[in-house]
Amino acid sequence: MASFGIEGIRYFPNLRATGLVTKAEDLTYVFNICNGLDRELRNAGHTRRFYWANRDCWEIDLHSSGLGGADDDWADDVDLFFILTHGNNDAGNAILAYDIKINEWIGNSGNWRLGNVNCEWLLIYGCKTVDLANPLSFWDVFQRLHQLCGAWDNMWDGVTTDEVGEDVGDNLTDGDTVVTSWIDGVSDWWVDNHPIVIAAERESTWNGGAPLWASTTMNRDHLWGHGTTVGDIFPASKFWLSWRWAEG
Repeated sequence: MASFGIEGIRYFPNLRATGLVTKAEDLTYVFNICNGLDRELRNAGHTRRFYWANRDCWEIDLHSSGLGGADDDWADDVDLFFILTHGNNDAGNAILAYDIKINEWIGNSGNWRLGNVNCEWLLIYGCKTVDLANPLSFWDVFQRLHQLCGAWDNMWDGVTTDEVGEDVGDNLTDGDTVVTSWIDGVSDWWVDNHPIVIAAERESTWNGGAPLWASTTMNRDHLWGHGTTVGDIFPASKFWLSWRWAEG
């Protein structure tokens, strides 16, 4: 079974006070979403290692230990790491908002290196974390990481999206692939969310430019214990990144 960690940030008064961002309004349904995912995973027998909220969520938790952060002890010390906060992208890199400066107010995926310790799946519920024109900017993040689940445009915080964490968790533990679990789970009947999943792939599935989609990480990978989980792809064997996105 899998280990997992969750971080959710609802309030941003300290970040707003810095003047670093022009808009970082408080959110509403953060813990409905986080609690739903947490409950579904634990009910299926998976192990929660940590669940941090608000100012207990720190930028160093995702920041590579080799680059001055502490991910070896947090995001990269679990099989699945989920974070909910304000997001955006800059020069192709994901940026995430925090309400305390440890080490930074704003996280940047240029400092992320995941999988060299443990993490297989990174899930980010936040707006615009992936530039759809440049998903390859995450190349160095994949250090045996299997998949990054994020958003290529808005992800909404509203009364109809309060159950998306539960839906993702239910999908993951019901035998759906990770990509289907994310794209279906965050979809909503009222607002258009914009999920995207990026996966590390081997040269054998590239097939000279005619990808063997049925054999890819993207289309085969499941959470531990709920179907096929593909083997880790070490950096030396990483040949391409696949991605799938949707509105829903």
